[in-house]
Amino acid sequence: MDTLENTVVSEDPHVDVAETSSQDPDVTVAKTPSQGLDGMVKAPLLQRILKLQSSGYRKKLYYMLGMYSSSFFTGCIAGLKGPAFLDLQQITGVGTSKGAALFTAAAVGGVVGSLVGGALYDNFNRHLVLFVSSFLYAVTCAIIPWCSVYWTMVMMFLLHELVTGAARSGTNVEIVEEWGDEGKPFMQALHFSFSLGATVAPFILEPFLSLEPVPDAANTSFMTNDTSFTTTTTNMTSEAHPKPDSNIHYGFLVVAFLSGLSSFVFLIKYFHEKNKGKIFFRRKYAQKAIKDHEEEEGLVRKKRTLPRHLLVITLALFALFYFFLDEVEDTSPSFLAVFVVKQMNWTKKYGGRLSSAFWASYTAGRGIGIILISFVTHAQFFTICCVVLCTSQLGLLLSATYGFGTGIWISIVGIGLAISVVFPASLTWTEEELVQLSGKLMGVIFVALGLGGLANPQIIGAMIDLYSPMWYSYVLFAESILFSVTFFVLMMFAKKVLFQQHQQGFADGEYSQ
Repeated sequence: MDTLENTVVSEDPHVDVAETSSQDPDVTVAKTPSQGLDGMVKAPLLQRILKLQSSGYRKKLYYMLGMYSSSFFTGCIAGLKGPAFLDLQQITGVGTSKGAALFTAAAVGGVVGSLVGGALYDNFNRHLVLFVSSFLYAVTCAIIPWCSVYWTMVMMFLLHELVTGAARSGTNVEIVEEWGDEGKPFMQALHFSFSLGATVAPFILEPFLSLEPVPDAANTSFMTNDTSFTTTTTNMTSEAHPKPDSNIHYGFLVVAFLSGLSSFVFLIKYFHEKNKGKIFFRRKYAQKAIKDHEEEEGLVRKKRTLPRHLLVITLALFALFYFFLDEVEDTSPSFLAVFVVKQMNWTKKYGGRLSSAFWASYTAGRGIGIILISFVTHAQFFTICCVVLCTSQLGLLLSATYGFGTGIWISIVGIGLAISVVFPASLTWTEEELVQLSGKLMGVIFVALGLGGLANPQIIGAMIDLYSPMWYSYVLFAESILFSVTFFVLMMFAKKVLFQQHQQGFADGEYSQ
C-alpha cells in the first residue's frame, strides 16, 4: 500500500491530519482512538500523552494557547466596564438611569453582532473573520472613554459589542470543531481564560479612577474615592461641583493595546493555512474529511438533528435559559460597584475590588469546572450551580439590607462561582445531548443572551435613581429563581423527549456516530 504523499485536509483548515512515518519520523500514528500501535487499549490520559507525539495534535494545542491568550484580553476589556461605570457617568455628565443606556446599547449591538457574526463565521474564512472582529473590539475599547458627549458614548458601546459578534460566536464553535465530544475541558479552559482577564482588569484600572467627588443622581450627596462618608446638601449645583476629570482612558488604552496584539494569532493562522494551500476550505465544506482521520484527532462530532417542531421548542427553551442567564451574569458585575457605593457607602476603590472578587471567584469556578465537568453529569452540574446561585443571591439581599459587609463579600463570591461554569457547560451539553453546534446556532444563542441584557440595565438604573439601590438585589434574586426554574424545565424536556428522539434516530440510521 502506497504511503501518503500529502496531508489530507481535515474539517478545520487549521488542523493537520495524520502523516506517515515516512513523512515525519517523529510522528507516531495511532491506529484507533483507543489503541496503540501494538493493539493494546490505552487509558484516556495515556492516549493524550501519546498524541503529543503527533505534530497535528501539537499544532492544535498551540492554536488553543493562542485562543486562550485572545480570550484573556477580551475578558480584560469586559472586566473594565463595571468598575469604570461611575467614571463613565462623570465623563458624560449623566446619572445612573441614563448611564444604564450604555449597557442597553451594548446589548443591542451584541444581538445584531451575534446574528451577523455567526453567518460570517460559517460562510467566510473564519480566521480572517475572527481576526477582524477581535481587532476592532480592541480598537473600540480604546475609543470609549474619549467620548465625552453622551450619545457618542452610547453609539460607541453599541458598535463595540457589534464588532465582536463573530469572535464571540466563532471562538466557542472553534472548540467543538477541534475536539468534538471531547471538548468539555477545553471549552471550560477557554472561558476560564476570559474570566481570568476580567479578574485582572479592575486592578489595571484602579490607579486611573477619579479621586474627585462624585455627585449622585439626585444631587443630594457625594462620595470621594478615598474616604467612605456622605455629605448632605440641599442645593448642590453644577457650578459648585464641576464635572471631575477622569484618567480611565489610560487604563482602557493599555488593555486595548494588549488585546489588539493577541488578536493577531488568528491572522497568523490565516497565513499559515494559506501557505499550506488550505485557504479555501471553510467549516461547512469539510465534514467528510475529518471523519476519515479520527484516529489522529480524536472522536468525530456526532451528528444530531431534530424534527422542526422539536427544534423550535428546544430553541425556545434555550432562549429563555440564556435570557435569564445573561440577565444575572452581565448585570451582576456591571452595577455591582454602583450598588455598594450607593447602598453601603463604600468607596469606588473598594467597589472595584469587590468587582475583582466577583471575577476572581468566576475564574476559580471555571478552573474547578475544567476538572469537575469530567466527573459529574450535566444535570448534576447545573443543579449544584442553581442551588448555590439562589442561596448566594438571597445572602446578598439580606446582607445589604442589614449592612453586613462580610456577608456581601461572601455572597458575591458564591454568585461568581455558581454562574461562571453555566455557559461553557451548556454549550457542551447542547453538543453532546441536544443538537449539533454551528456558527448560526451560536448566533441564535448570543441573540438570546443579548436580549437578556436589553431590559435589565434600564430597569435597575431607573429603580436605583427613583427608589433604592436595593432594587439591584431584588431584581437579580428574582431572575436567579426564574433561571433555575427554566433550567429544570429544559432538563426534563431533554430527558423525556429529546433523549428518546436521538435514540430512535441512531437506531434508524438517521444520525451518525
